[in-house]
Amino acid sequence: MSSIINSAMSGLSAAQQLLNSTANNISGYTIAGYNRQITVISEAENTYNGNGWYGNGVIVNGVQRQYDALIDSQLRNASAKSSAQSSHYTQLSAIDKQMTLEGGTLNDGLEHFFDTLQNVVNNAADPAARQAVMTQAAALTNQFTSTQSMLDQQQSDINAQLQNSVTSINSYTQQIATLNQRIAQLSQNGDAPNNLLDQRDQLVRELNDQVGVTASMQDGNMVVSIANGFTLVNGSKSYPLEATPSNENTDQLTIGYEDKIAGKVELPEKLLRTGTIGGLLAFRHDELNQLQNRLGQLTLAFTTAMNSVQQQGYDLNGQQGEPLFSVGQPSAKSNQLNRGDATLSAVYTDPQQVQASDYQIAYKGGSWQVTRLSDNKPIAATVSDDGSTLSFEGLDVSVSGTAAEGDSFLLQPVSHITHEFSLNFSDPSKLAAAEDLSGESDNRNIKKMLDLQSQKLVGGKQTFRQTWSAAVSFVGTQTQSYGNAVDLSAKIITQLTARQQAVSGVNLDEEYNNLIQYQQYYVANTKVLNTASALFDALMGVRG
Repeated sequence: MSSIINSAMSGLSAAQQLLNSTANNISGYTIAGYNRQITVISEAENTYNGNGWYGNGVIVNGVQRQYDALIDSQLRNASAKSSAQSSHYTQLSAIDKQMTLEGGTLNDGLEHFFDTLQNVVNNAADPAARQAVMTQAAALTNQFTSTQSMLDQQQSDINAQLQNSVTSINSYTQQIATLNQRIAQLSQNGDAPNNLLDQRDQLVRELNDQVGVTASMQDGNMVVSIANGFTLVNGSKSYPLEATPSNENTDQLTIGYEDKIAGKVELPEKLLRTGTIGGLLAFRHDELNQLQNRLGQLTLAFTTAMNSVQQQGYDLNGQQGEPLFSVGQPSAKSNQLNRGDATLSAVYTDPQQVQASDYQIAYKGGSWQVTRLSDNKPIAATVSDDGSTLSFEGLDVSVSGTAAEGDSFLLQPVSHITHEFSLNFSDPSKLAAAEDLSGESDNRNIKKMLDLQSQKLVGGKQTFRQTWSAAVSFVGTQTQSYGNAVDLSAKIITQLTARQQAVSGVNLDEEYNNLIQYQQYYVANTKVLNTASALFDALMGVRG
């Protein structure tokens, strides 16, 4: 009789636990990162009673969450890649919209400017035509500088977003480390707290969307690291990242950490290619820096050509023309890790040959090595006899002081010169339309200025309009490419999520069916218990 009662009681206990798990699954249906839980039961140890082994009901082995580490890892990798593509696409589309505003593009400004020059060619003595040139010249300088400001704002936005991402990353890693400690404490009896495991996995997913991570288990603890192997979390300890000014270019923030011995250490940006941070860094390197250089190259070529022709002619006052525009100069930045006292400065020698690129100039093996950063190609520089001047691609770079082995500099010939692009005068009488002192109706010099629009003066390969049209096309193509990549990644993530949910997700229809099944299981065990009680009462009655 006792075996019947014990079996029924074990069934009641198991049914209650099964109902609890089902109820918990239903309540956790909408919780992000929740993994479906099942109560695991098994047959209790049988008892031998004379002529055979008899069952003793069931035992509850524990509550198990439905989790597949392989699928979760695949989903994390796809999500980190998608986050990078999405942040990259967001930045690209913002610039694409700005660069294609109807009627307000840089090429529109150039076209309007040359149209006004044509009017002066047609009637060099017309004061209104000359005034229109100066008015449009002022508008054109504003369009150049506004474009530069737009790109500068993108740089500032990226710095701010990197800081925000690092703040989020450090918050996630601290929480994961705390959960590691709590899980280790609560798992000492062998049963892991499923809710804390779910919370930890969800935090890893959110961290992964910021910067792609690898998660592994070592001695029961989760270890989280990023692409280059730097550990973010190990057990109960977390290691913070920093958004810090780059040693090479302090205007741009990069990702690093503080080492107790080495001090500030930068993580190689080429290894941070996934997550939001990877997308931001890739956009800055692959498109934004290039656009700033293309704009600067165009500004330099346009200014130099216009001033050259202007200074060849004569204005209405019989004076030789003075430069129409002003523009900035190249800059050279010392790496913050340099140990020598060398400094570099640069000037233009042939603006038409200046490329849309920054350069790294490094002192190695007792000589200077130049690398063009737009394509990472080494550049053969001509060195002066005294070793103080390097000449290459339309530039002269002067060296003063003494460099130490390994010192490097970032040379930026054109990336910031548009900041200082300005119109030198507004007086239309100073426009040098004449080729000589033959009179105010002489339009020969202004015609030379007009002819500049069709000449390939930018890098010796493109006209002014071709240069910016190529830049606009480049951004448009990249935007479309990343938009397609985002769509494809979304489909991949949908497929992987479906696989993950098939294992870990809560299906309400299935849980409703389980409720009915476990309810019947509970009622059936109750009836067994009632039957055992009735039999016991009958036996007691017979005995009485």
